[in-house]
Amino acid sequence: MSISRSLLQLLLVTSLGGLLMACEGSNTVANPNLSTGDLGYTGPPARTADIRSFQQNFWTFLKEDNRCGQCHTPGGGAPRSFVDKTDVNAAYSEAIQIVSLLDPGSSAIVAKAATGHNCWLGAGQACADNIEQMISNWANDSNVTSSRLIQLTPPPINPPGQAKSFPADPGTVTDPTSFAGSVHPLLVAHCQGCHIETATPLPIAPFFANNDPASAYEAAKPKMDIDTPANSRFVIRLRQESHNCWTDCASDATTMENAIIQFAAGINPTNVNPLLQTSAALTLGDGIVAAGGNRHESNLVALWEFRTGSGNEAFDTSGIDPSITLQMQGAYQWLGGYGLDLTNGYAIANNFDSVKLKTFIEATGEYAIETWVIPANVTQQNANIVGYSGGSARNFTLGQEMYNYEMYNRIDDPDPQSLNGEPFFTTGDSNEELLQSSLQHVVANYDPLVGRSVYINGDLVEDPAAPGVSLDRKPPPTSIGNVVWDDNFAFVLGADVAGINNWDGQVRMVAIHNRTLTAAQVQQNFDVGVGEKFFLLFWVGNHLGEDPLDPKSFILIEVSQFDSYSYLFDTPRFINLDPAWPPTGIRIQGLRIGINGKEAGAGQAYASIDTTINAIDYDPQLGQQLSPLGTVIALEKGAADEFFLTFEVIGSDSNAFNDPKPAAPVTPVNPTRMVSDVGLRTFEEINSTIAAITGVPTTNNAVKGVYDEYIQQLPSVEAIDAFLPSHQMAIAQLALTSCSELVDNNQGFFSGFNFSQSARTAFGPLAPGLPDPTQQTNRMLVIDPILTAAMNVDQANASNNLTSQPLEVEIDNLLGAGGSQSLDTGIQSVAYDSLITQLINTCTPLIPGDPCTPEDTIPRTAQIVKAVCASATGGAVMLAQ
Repeated sequence: MSISRSLLQLLLVTSLGGLLMACEGSNTVANPNLSTGDLGYTGPPARTADIRSFQQNFWTFLKEDNRCGQCHTPGGGAPRSFVDKTDVNAAYSEAIQIVSLLDPGSSAIVAKAATGHNCWLGAGQACADNIEQMISNWANDSNVTSSRLIQLTPPPINPPGQAKSFPADPGTVTDPTSFAGSVHPLLVAHCQGCHIETATPLPIAPFFANNDPASAYEAAKPKMDIDTPANSRFVIRLRQESHNCWTDCASDATTMENAIIQFAAGINPTNVNPLLQTSAALTLGDGIVAAGGNRHESNLVALWEFRTGSGNEAFDTSGIDPSITLQMQGAYQWLGGYGLDLTNGYAIANNFDSVKLKTFIEATGEYAIETWVIPANVTQQNANIVGYSGGSARNFTLGQEMYNYEMYNRIDDPDPQSLNGEPFFTTGDSNEELLQSSLQHVVANYDPLVGRSVYINGDLVEDPAAPGVSLDRKPPPTSIGNVVWDDNFAFVLGADVAGINNWDGQVRMVAIHNRTLTAAQVQQNFDVGVGEKFFLLFWVGNHLGEDPLDPKSFILIEVSQFDSYSYLFDTPRFINLDPAWPPTGIRIQGLRIGINGKEAGAGQAYASIDTTINAIDYDPQLGQQLSPLGTVIALEKGAADEFFLTFEVIGSDSNAFNDPKPAAPVTPVNPTRMVSDVGLRTFEEINSTIAAITGVPTTNNAVKGVYDEYIQQLPSVEAIDAFLPSHQMAIAQLALTSCSELVDNNQGFFSGFNFSQSARTAFGPLAPGLPDPTQQTNRMLVIDPILTAAMNVDQANASNNLTSQPLEVEIDNLLGAGGSQSLDTGIQSVAYDSLITQLINTCTPLIPGDPCTPEDTIPRTAQIVKAVCASATGGAVMLAQ
């Protein structure tokens, strides 16, 4: 497993408490500002460059009356005038006492804002994040420090205690102390309107209200705090957020809390094995916040890190006004460790706030979209991930098309397609499959000189058409500097502004820069990673003779909540907070991670460590790395999870690790291998079968060219469970090419069909229930010969047809029925028209948004026949065997 390195590339420890600093690559410098100065300010000018930076990055944004300007200015009544509107120098003298330029997150004003004090946004944490970013901008612009500094201080020293852990199974409804007998009945009774997989009209994850207690239990665990039931998410949603109360919210919250108390009372605590050699214990709350890292943010104009974790708003925490607040729509879920999970949901801003993007980007003529995402699958098409768009056009969009990321960018071009950001950029040809359903760092750049470029996990997507010349797969675009981007558009994540073209997946972070990111800057931000991170200092001085009142020796590990179900532990190192400490030959062997009173059952990547802390490898500033690896362990209780470390050997203390006793071997049986009766045709069989159906030989130049291009993307094995979306794409290309050759060169295959008629004359439209006999006959003149060839259909006697394939009438209706049909998905019924009906009614306006008339031409008739042929030929009837 490849784990990216983030903040621990370089450690700088100074003083007894120590300072930890990340210093990777280029420095972090100031963010852009809305203006070069405050036109309403008439006081004395800033006396120093540092005060000028304070004015631009901090004072300008907080002096407004709806923020700090009503009180924290002379005459306002507050003790400190840190936004003095009459003298920016006097304001600076006050502000410097409530901020920390070395560690912005520890500033007193940030802590105050986090309580909600005079917050101008919807959540105190969002205001705190904004002010922290403002201080970072000020500090970095002033060259006070080359990167963010994090103060290392000893955490509380506590031994691993008795901890409760969730039982392995939910129990039974007859046991009132089990999940199935206490909490689950409440969830089933009151939450099945949404949180069940079969909910209508839209199921909302997590599915903790499923009727099956086992699946509901796994989804419910992160929502229950068995140590402090009142802190359970289930209780908070009722008591504080009035969510879906069934009687009175206060009494309902108490009912839910009592059910969790009842469940927790039946759980026996886990006692730590007294033979283990352990470190002190910590929770994430005992750690030092390390999120943010040494990211390149010099031209950041908008940032969403999704730290709020609840509610229906996501806040822009760039510190640059106006803040672009996103409103949640549809189905979404907050992720542990920062992020949003979108399932047919999206987040959208108003167009007034979104204008900030237009203002900054038009000022430079270039920009970068940066995001960390996990696509839900690789089958999504025309799915918008990040966009700044309107109903029928866009300024920019980063989207997904199966295995490809696509970037649309509006430019100054007379071509009407440019209003929709076309021609678009794609990250690869059909066989490259660069987009995967895994955590990916994606940066989409636009530069007026070199065009568009995309980086995926730090790697540049080259242009195969002109490598080294243009980063755009299309002709180099002209500048956006002279085009007026539409200021009525809105910024949106996960869909278009109308809530269509939805994208399913997880968004962990989104940033917009008004400069492109260089390869080094992309790599820098990729190395930092994403999400909520903590430095955990596990005290091991108890094995080295240290006084717990004066702790010095620690194992330092960066820990983050990897997702809603697991933690990521990364790069452990031994460090002593006394810079004058001499290494004394401490042996460390067999390090393992413990959670809630026991060693974790999986993820023990550090068990093979066997090293000695020595003068050669130990650096007084950096400590000594024990392992370069990262590992993932399962989340159990969330914020209440207690971690500790165990050792086979540390110093002079030891405890031999005994592998769990293996289960007694069972008598082997001769298993019957289960093999599917249905398989796939492989690449050469597909090629020959399509040729047999259409009569177009495999030696046809057009067919042979497509086959040679896509042969590696066609199935190579017969196993049906090995079928991939990329296989279907290649089959579709081959089928369409063969059918195109058939229609262009052998129209006699469709005996009796008149190709000289226009599309609507030949095919319809047909009135539901009253089909025109001639046009219905024309449709069957196209469909019947294809089905006869593909399915060996006996038109005269249906009883002779194969029973292991769809009925002929079902395929007839899919391809050419006149009336609307219904598809039952098991969740809802979806109405649709047949392929021919859709094709004769489809049109594309020359200018997006304009009305259009469906194309009714003779060439369109041939196109429809080709599409029907390809659909029938390239389907499962041909592929399965």
